[in-house]
Amino acid sequence: MIGNLLLLGGSVAGLLVLPFLPALSEWLRPTDSAPLPMRRDQPNNLTFFANSFRRRLQDQYGVDVDAMRTAGTAYQVPVSAELSVGRDPRGLAPDEQAALKRALGKGNHIVVFRGNAWLGSRSRVRADLYVEQDVAVERDTRLRACLAEGDIELGENVVVQRWVHGRNVRFSPNVRIEGRVTAQEHIVMAAPAHFERASASDVMFGDTRGAAHPVDLPKPATERRVLDGEATLSTDNATDGDYVVRGDCRVSGGTVLEGSIKTHGHLRTGEGVRIAGTLSARKNLEIGAGSAVLGPLIGFEDIVLGPNCRIGRPDAPTTLVCNRLFVSPGCVVHGVITAHEFARVQG
Repeated sequence: MIGNLLLLGGSVAGLLVLPFLPALSEWLRPTDSAPLPMRRDQPNNLTFFANSFRRRLQDQYGVDVDAMRTAGTAYQVPVSAELSVGRDPRGLAPDEQAALKRALGKGNHIVVFRGNAWLGSRSRVRADLYVEQDVAVERDTRLRACLAEGDIELGENVVVQRWVHGRNVRFSPNVRIEGRVTAQEHIVMAAPAHFERASASDVMFGDTRGAAHPVDLPKPATERRVLDGEATLSTDNATDGDYVVRGDCRVSGGTVLEGSIKTHGHLRTGEGVRIAGTLSARKNLEIGAGSAVLGPLIGFEDIVLGPNCRIGRPDAPTTLVCNRLFVSPGCVVHGVITAHEFARVQG
């Protein structure tokens, strides 16, 4: 009788423990041998705010952006208590300049600039802006949000509180974007600069003429290796394929690798490294000067880009995600940058 009870109790205990065995096995010895499922040809689209703003102008305020740009001065913008029309104030009479200044200072307001726009130094703009062509923002100006169909020039010490989008966007030193900056073509940032999210075909940090050449598009990786503890990959011991390192990993300078690297610790590369896959680190990720990485960069903590690095390529935009990003002059990123705390362009 007692034997039967023990047998029954053991069977019940075994059945209760059985569902937890896979989790216990993974906890005791994690497999974690697959690179992150990031596709380099589908980076995040950060232009959501700009696209939504265009739709809002049409749906809520009756401003047909395409018709306005086609008809030119013949198009009449439907002015309301929540929407005003502005022009470059340097060509306006004093009373018109004063009216424009009042409109720019209103919260929950939109100012639609016909043609080009100009904001003088130390302006305080609370309205959201739509600009038909180019806009120049002089130094020490505070700007809430701006969508320009042309180019945007941001002067020294300009602060953008939400977002800015243009065909091309250029930063002078000490510009601070507290939200996101996006462009159809190029973003050029002079150091020092501060932002959180950025997206363009080319995001350039300073003079990029010395940036590394893009990595060639890779062949599919056929091998995957899992390394316990710390590891150093170099030209002498690395073979093309994916690596998972259960500790810190260093990639020696000049190494060329067709594959991805995922580490459970820090990941650091020497100078002139060329990697065709993803780099992912649970801790800090540091890329040596003059290096080129084709795939996404994922850092659970900080990412540091040395001088003249290139991430992605124009025909294969990618994604860079981290907690904090520190970028040296001469770097180029093709695609989307997301820093959860901040991204800083070093001087």
